[in-house]
Amino acid sequence: MMLMRIIQNMTVPPAIRFYNHLFHRKKAVPPPAQSAVEKKIQDYAAKRTDISDHLTTLFHEALSSRPNIIVELGTRGGASTFIFKKVAEHFQIPLISVDIDNCRELGSHPFWTFVHSDDIAFSEKYVDWCKEKQFPQSIDLLFIDTSHEYKHTVQEIKHWLPLVSENGKIIFHDTHLRLIYKRKDGSLGLGWDNQRGVIRAIEEYFETTFDETKDFQTSMNDFIIRHWAHCSGLTILDKVPKK
Repeated sequence: MMLMRIIQNMTVPPAIRFYNHLFHRKKAVPPPAQSAVEKKIQDYAAKRTDISDHLTTLFHEALSSRPNIIVELGTRGGASTFIFKKVAEHFQIPLISVDIDNCRELGSHPFWTFVHSDDIAFSEKYVDWCKEKQFPQSIDLLFIDTSHEYKHTVQEIKHWLPLVSENGKIIFHDTHLRLIYKRKDGSLGLGWDNQRGVIRAIEEYFETTFDETKDFQTSMNDFIIRHWAHCSGLTILDKVPKK
């Protein structure tokens, strides 16, 4: 896991920087912002990263789910945390971020609680922890962006999905992780080859195969599954409410 974090934080090679400067000087024009908060998010997402293309999507998906609680597994530099804090402010709900590294330096926030722990270990005490904090115990929005390794993701699905509410939403980042990834505007970034770790774990859960190199949408096993292939991949599982 530590090696993965070192790779993620490596400087972009000069060849990629030259390519992005020479062929992609103009950044993609975002849609008009409908609010001051959305304008802040668009400005924040203007810096090209491995998740920048998905930040407005995370914001809209989180808003549409009208969550009572958000749980974020994996904090790192705080990009997704920045988005979910805005949603937590909007609904005045708890946002719980869990990371094996200490990410408290991201600063305090009235609705944000950081848990310094391995996320699998924390899942086993999550319900009791929520009772103690008087937080909702069923997760309405679960975001997973941790080690990106197959075995770890399998365990996350096993331990965390049962904690998701009947109408809940699960979002995975890095479901199309490659050594070199492409953003929506055509610019490139440095990733790493995780041997399809995240998408392979999702395939195992649904007992099927997906082509993560292309955008797709499908439904199976009481889930609507949507996938975006660019910017290291984003896959969203929406639970279909039962009658």
